[in-house]
Amino acid sequence: MTGSGWKDSVNIPESTTKATLYCSEDDKEEWDQEVEEQGYRSRSAYLYELIQEARAYREQGFLAHHESEERIEELKQEIEHLENRLENQEQQSSGRTKVDDVDFLEKFLEETYKPLDQILREIVESGALDDLIRKRVEDQLYFLAQQDRVEFERGHGWKLKNKGDW
Repeated sequence: MTGSGWKDSVNIPESTTKATLYCSEDDKEEWDQEVEEQGYRSRSAYLYELIQEARAYREQGFLAHHESEERIEELKQEIEHLENRLENQEQQSSGRTKVDDVDFLEKFLEETYKPLDQILREIVESGALDDLIRKRVEDQLYFLAQQDRVEFERGHGWKLKNKGDW
């Protein structure tokens, strides 16, 4: 070695400096394999090119971590909004009643005052809630019957079994 030390031993220009990189042995082996597969002259040249590529991506906004998180949050909100719209459309197309819908509630209101319990009674008596709750209640009753907690008899309906039996 002469003069400036390590640079002279590998014919590196004076304008080049050394940067030390610490990594796992697995990473080093993986990089060496990529160097060989892609035909680079050295691991240093390969890593230098990767760093330059990453800089270019960052300048274009592709690697900015905070920007990615913001975009992810925007996309999550958009997904939630679209899911809500889809649910509303499915309810409308299935004919299911939405009890907090203004048009639905106006059917049970008049120009005179009605107490809430009367409005609720009229809604229940109209059968409008059957589609909303019937399937859920039936599913739960059959589930409880499978667990032998309730029983059904045609012509009579459902009843709770003695708690000591289950």
